[in-house]
Amino acid sequence: LSFVTALLWGVLPIILKITLQSFHTGTIAWFRFLFAFLILVVILQWRGHEPLKILRNPPWIGIAGGLCLSANYYWVTLGVDLSGPSNMAVLIQTASVFLVLVGVFVFREHLALRQVMGMVIVAGGLFLFFHDQQSRIQEPGEFYYANVVIILAALVWVGYMVSQKLLSKQHGAQSLNLLVYAVSVIALIGGVEWADFTRAGGLAWLALIFCGINTIIAYGTLAEAVKYIPLALISVIISL
Repeated sequence: LSFVTALLWGVLPIILKITLQSFHTGTIAWFRFLFAFLILVVILQWRGHEPLKILRNPPWIGIAGGLCLSANYYWVTLGVDLSGPSNMAVLIQTASVFLVLVGVFVFREHLALRQVMGMVIVAGGLFLFFHDQQSRIQEPGEFYYANVVIILAALVWVGYMVSQKLLSKQHGAQSLNLLVYAVSVIALIGGVEWADFTRAGGLAWLALIFCGINTIIAYGTLAEAVKYIPLALISVIISL
């Protein structure tokens, strides 16, 4: 399940860059959540669940998780727009480091010596990558701003994962995703540029729809994975 998420997230930054040629950041983030919400409602209804049940009395932690993920989507897309797919794809891996730390200090997950050494290597690699990128940039101010945005996206994503972990025993994984998508649709609607939908070409629409499909599959498998393995292990797999 985690590997499916890793595969989809691996290609996402490239598709986002294509989508950004015709759609604004807020429009893309909002559409991805709306698309995922509508498809998931249909799937849950078809499988005999009550998809809207969790929306009648939503847990506040789930609402907080939705706000975190909506901020993550917006900032990730902005990071791709400002600094390119490769820079975003590497720096967003700080989320995995933060997630491991949360797993250890909040959920009392244990790290073996090899895992601690791996964390040190990851930190060193991220530092070297940042140093290399820094030596080749033409607009330092925009580059640093983009990196701050990406790190913020990583931090709020960890907040989303913590909410999923805390609620995974009381609620179904896909019901939680439905709540998160609904919260995000409401939170991001103010950033939508409605004219984007009428002036975008066929390739841009295909890229946008792919981003929506990416959301529902990647987060669907990730939410299921949270129930079965520790957060530290999930973070290592999705770093691929």
